[in-house]
Amino acid sequence: MKTCDLYGQQIEAYTPTELEKLRHHGDIAKNIWYQAWRDQGGKDEGTCTGGKGLEVWYLDKGKRKPVQVKIARCDWVQGNISAQRSKAPALDYLERHGIIASYDDGWMD
Repeated sequence: MKTCDLYGQQIEAYTPTELEKLRHHGDIAKNIWYQAWRDQGGKDEGTCTGGKGLEVWYLDKGKRKPVQVKIARCDWVQGNISAQRSKAPALDYLERHGIIASYDDGWMD
């Protein structure tokens, strides 16, 4: 990981090689998230949003500023409340594996 300055804030960002290694954990986190959503009844509550997912900071080769990239997308439900309520087990899994990730609610559709 590289420490980057983003408008005065220090951000830990993954490099391209590290991001590739995260893909496997992102797939597992997505499956855990999906199962948590199913266990909660598979409801579709909330505002219709696109682009929901779990993301990490990423610094591409030759770049100075990191960007956020999705490692797990929530493409099985449109409702942002349902997605948000079921995300915790997936984030916990990533954290247990030392992966710094956060939830992004996407955009309103």
